Amino acid sequence: MSRCGVALLVAVVVLAALGVISATGLVLGRAERKAGALAVAEVQARGAAEGAMAEAFRGWPPGRTPVGAGVEQFLSSFTVPGPAVGRAVVRGLGGRIYAIEGTGERTDGTGQVVARVKAELLITLDSLGPDSLIRPRSYPRGWRLLP
Repeated sequence: MSRCGVALLVAVVVLAALGVISATGLVLGRAERKAGALAVAEVQARGAAEGAMAEAFRGWPPGRTPVGAGVEQFLSSFTVPGPAVGRAVVRGLGGRIYAIEGTGERTDGTGQVVARVKAELLITLDSLGPDSLIRPRSYPRGWRLLP
C-alpha cells in the first residue's frame, strides 16, 4: 500500500468522523429546541391555570357556590399570550371545605394541545365580603399539582 493510499484512507475516516459529529450536533440541537418549547408551553399553561384561580379567588356571587359534595361550578377563565387558556371551577368537598381547581392549556397554531396543567387550591368559605361576594380563604394544607 502506498503512502497516498494511506493518506486518503485517513482523510476519509476523519471526514466521516466529522460528519457524524456534525449530524449528532444537529439532532441534539433540534431535540433541545423542542424540549425548550415544551417547557415554555408548560409554564404558559401553568400561568393560565394560576391566573384563572387568582381571578376566582377575588370572590364570586353566592349563587355560584356548589351546594353539595362533589358538585362543581364554573368561576372564571383567564387567557395569556401564547395562546394559553385557564379555567377555574369550585368543587364542594363537604362542610365548609371547597377546592378551586385551575386547568391551563397551551395550544399551538393548529389548535393542538401542547401542554396541560392542573392545580388545586383547598379553601374554606366563612362569610360574605363587604361587596356581597363570597371571599374564600386558603385552607392550611394549601395547593397541590394534580397528576
